Amino acid sequence: MKLIRLIYASAACTEMSYAELTTILRTAEAHNGQNGITGILCYGGGMFLQALEGERDVVNALYNRIVADRRHERCEILRYGRIATRRFEQWKMKYVGLDDPATAHRRDLVLRHSGTSHFSPIRMSGAQASALLFDLSHEFRIAA
Repeated sequence: MKLIRLIYASAACTEMSYAELTTILRTAEAHNGQNGITGILCYGGGMFLQALEGERDVVNALYNRIVADRRHERCEILRYGRIATRRFEQWKMKYVGLDDPATAHRRDLVLRHSGTSHFSPIRMSGAQASALLFDLSHEFRIAA
């Protein structure tokens, strides 16, 4: 099996409501569970940052569906490559909100990894986006 990790960023076409985000997450969890995909999704300030892990053909097919989704635009792959092990193996899709005022620590992580406190993943390098997502996943593993 050829496992890959794909990290991409995009901009929401309109501000996403909690109900819309919940629908996206439920759909992702169901699809990913059936297809052996794991990952993490961040949303803040109208921007998405997502990592998908799984079999190459399955992740590629999902990314093609994501790109065609009219709820967002400017999809940009920040990192894509083969992996030996999954980093987000415990989640079909973990959601991390970055708009909540209670997430000051998360904003500090954004600052550390991007050089700005404004969440703009499209401007991040693949290495910066990976490091941010890995730190966020570590935060949730410790809290669990």
